[in-house]
Amino acid sequence: MKSIARYTLIILLTISALVVLWQIRQVVVLFLLSLATAAAFRPLVDYLADRRISRTIALLISYGLVIVVVVGLLLLITGPLVLEIEQASNQLASVYERIMTIWPTSSLTFLRTLAAMLPPPVQLYAGMTGQGGDRMIQTVLGVSTNVVSFAANLGIILVMSLYWSVDSLYFERLLLSLIPVERRLQARLIWQGIEKGVGAYIRSELTQSLLAGFLLWLGYRLMGLDYPLLLAFLGALVWLIPWFGAILAIIPPFLVGLTSGPALAIVAAIYTLAVLVVQEVIIEPRIFRRHSYSSLVLILVALALGDVFGLLGLILAPLVSATLQIVIKYLVPSPTAVVSARLCNEEATEGIEALQARLAQTRDEIEGRENPAPPEIANLTGRLDKLIADTRRYLN
Repeated sequence: MKSIARYTLIILLTISALVVLWQIRQVVVLFLLSLATAAAFRPLVDYLADRRISRTIALLISYGLVIVVVVGLLLLITGPLVLEIEQASNQLASVYERIMTIWPTSSLTFLRTLAAMLPPPVQLYAGMTGQGGDRMIQTVLGVSTNVVSFAANLGIILVMSLYWSVDSLYFERLLLSLIPVERRLQARLIWQGIEKGVGAYIRSELTQSLLAGFLLWLGYRLMGLDYPLLLAFLGALVWLIPWFGAILAIIPPFLVGLTSGPALAIVAAIYTLAVLVVQEVIIEPRIFRRHSYSSLVLILVALALGDVFGLLGLILAPLVSATLQIVIKYLVPSPTAVVSARLCNEEATEGIEALQARLAQTRDEIEGRENPAPPEIANLTGRLDKLIADTRRYLN
């Protein structure tokens, strides 16, 4: 009866914890993203710290450098990007009016049927703007609110990641102190593996996205494609979506290229595919080992996160999938890892025996001297004896 009550209490507490986490899921996501951001900054901070720069200064230099680069890039592309969006909207409206003029009288039954299903241009514009432009004003306010909210959340993530990076050792020791002693080594290995894998993934995706955006913009501009910056921005963004990102990146340049002729559309699509293949085959393996993670787990995680968070969930799915697989790898080691651990255990046992023999020899030499050893030496040898005994008991 007591075991049933205990299991019931554990189940209720687990469900309650999950409900609480679901209610504060936005805060939890921001906190986890801040940890991931700190992991992405870790190699740069360690590199500067190894050059005899204080860790605080290294953190400020790392975060300041990245923030300056990001803000400068945004200031550089925001104006031309907004201009291209306006031009694309105007051209889309004129193309829609031309379609509604040509398709109803086309010789193809499919085009006539499709034109009959589309709303007239006047009705479409009225539906988009609403009576008196109220809906348009609401749309503009909604977009502005989303932009401000995104910027605020990004600032919170950066500040939290900076605080975590400053006191990471203190927080790690605090968290490890809550874990039983025999599990601390495993917990530390899991944490270090997650930090390394997550940081490598974030650096890989951001590097590939920026490089893909630059190469796409340069290629579109050289081939004379309309709206090169807008198309490159969309391509760099959808590249972050697993599996379908490459397909979604090809569609916009192909459609825009059709306005100038099928040849340009095909060239733009082939160039886009070539850039993404280079990213996948050449660039990514040098930064992040994606092949070491299971695609099945990624599919399941992508379905779950996509259903809850939409596009953001699909973008974060590889990150969460890699984290789960790192945890599973340390909790459920492979047979090869078990054999390697057994061999290491045997070697460590032999080393402990040799160390104990050397300690006994050293103690005999100390006792054989005419002058008695200081109390500090006796205390030190006693502590070494205890450490060797504890280590042997742990290995056995």
